[in-house]
Amino acid sequence: MSLEEELSRTLRRMGLPEWRVAWKPGCSSSKRGEALPESKLILVYDRDERAARETLLHEVLEVKLRGVTQSYRTLINALLEWADKIAYSEKERAINNLIPLFLRGEAEPTSDPDPQGGRPDE
Repeated sequence: MSLEEELSRTLRRMGLPEWRVAWKPGCSSSKRGEALPESKLILVYDRDERAARETLLHEVLEVKLRGVTQSYRTLINALLEWADKIAYSEKERAINNLIPLFLRGEAEPTSDPDPQGGRPDE
């Protein structure tokens, strides 16, 4: 039995029969493996077969625990949305407070030494 067949059998035994696994040794230098929920695929990049089995177990557990962490992701996203609304409101308030200062400055005559609007160093 090939390693990929063994890994597929492990997926079924661990309760993920609808998922697939692909062993791609050495295809990533930064990751040992990854789970792609949208395609129900687990990729394992380890070259060593024993390490590949461990990585599969890690990714399967991550898939199974994803539901547990979903509530935290939902909460964090709600907090980020709230903070973004507050930051936007504060920025708008600051802009609205600055506009009158700029407009007041426009109403006052300037003492431009060059009525043509040129810069002194030109």
